[in-house]
Amino acid sequence: MKKTLYMLFLIPVCILSMLTVVYLFSNDEPLFFLKNIKISGASQLRDADIMSKVTPFLRENLLKIDAAKMKEAVISHPFVREVNIKRVFPFSIVIDVKEKKPSALWVNGQGDILVLDEGGEPYRGFIKGDGKGMFIINARDKGDAKSVYREINGWLIEGIIKRDNLSEVAYNEGNITLFGLDDGVEIVLGKEDLKKRLKRAVAVFDDAKKRGLLIKCIDARFEKGAIISERKG
Repeated sequence: MKKTLYMLFLIPVCILSMLTVVYLFSNDEPLFFLKNIKISGASQLRDADIMSKVTPFLRENLLKIDAAKMKEAVISHPFVREVNIKRVFPFSIVIDVKEKKPSALWVNGQGDILVLDEGGEPYRGFIKGDGKGMFIINARDKGDAKSVYREINGWLIEGIIKRDNLSEVAYNEGNITLFGLDDGVEIVLGKEDLKKRLKRAVAVFDDAKKRGLLIKCIDARFEKGAIISERKG
């Protein structure tokens, strides 16, 4: 029985292999001639941007292509985090790109707007259409922007505050102020015990909302409680 099953498996494989060999040698194209290049995973990059990187390393024969150098060239682009290049015999190459994820906007001391990746590093300038789902960080220095991003991202992961409820973060000499919640409520956290103060501010906001109060600002820089300013009108 086992021998029969083995033969049933082996025979189609052999036939397929023979047909493949026949096709390759009867085809007018040279063996393993590169005909197709497929690029996947790119949304911020154009295919032309990637092709300009890999073209110097392309060869007519698939076996002579230096995939390692192609990978090194593509990953040198500031938008790219990872890349995988594989040969798909007999005629193709697949370039699978993993781009850096736009995660926040940084306004620096000169007023330039840059996009931060998921690690808080600036990697490209602002273009039309950016901003959806991203909050803004106002900080003079790159190091401060990265530190603030990581702090905020930690709070988002923990669920202390929701991304949809955060529109802007202002950083000035160690002081952090958040803008968001309903109608852009300002939350002043100051320099110390930031997570603890944020939790307190959110609790104060939720309580005020239940009581029908319209909040403009919550100053959480106090050991106990917080000072709220109501919105007029």
